[in-house]
Amino acid sequence: MVYLITGKAGAGKTTYATKLAEELQIEGYNVVMIDGDVYRDKTENQDFSVKGRVKNLMGAAEEAKQIEKLGKVVILAFIAPKKLWRDLMRDHWQKSRVIYIPGGSLWEGTTYEMPAQSELDLYTNK
Repeated sequence: MVYLITGKAGAGKTTYATKLAEELQIEGYNVVMIDGDVYRDKTENQDFSVKGRVKNLMGAAEEAKQIEKLGKVVILAFIAPKKLWRDLMRDHWQKSRVIYIPGGSLWEGTTYEMPAQSELDLYTNK
């Protein structure tokens, strides 16, 4: 299972993801959390163009796929402002849920496509 915690900068994605990870661990799940800022530093991808953003998100999606295959729960905390990008990420995973955290801010000229209710539903990749 993969949880994609998404929203604008400063909305509380990492805080929410950390609390979710703690709760799931208490319930006995083996959890791996991948934070967007930490992942960018790890991969040394500081390219914030569309190409760089997509590369970052798809790399994280692939890493989450490999962890999910091991039977672990993965929690991703990333700004993923486009529905298409979130959908492409979810195509990597067997089972996933998008959780949108409201609030925060974006860089000038950037837009965030708010998830529709249907996007927040549990998704099982067939």
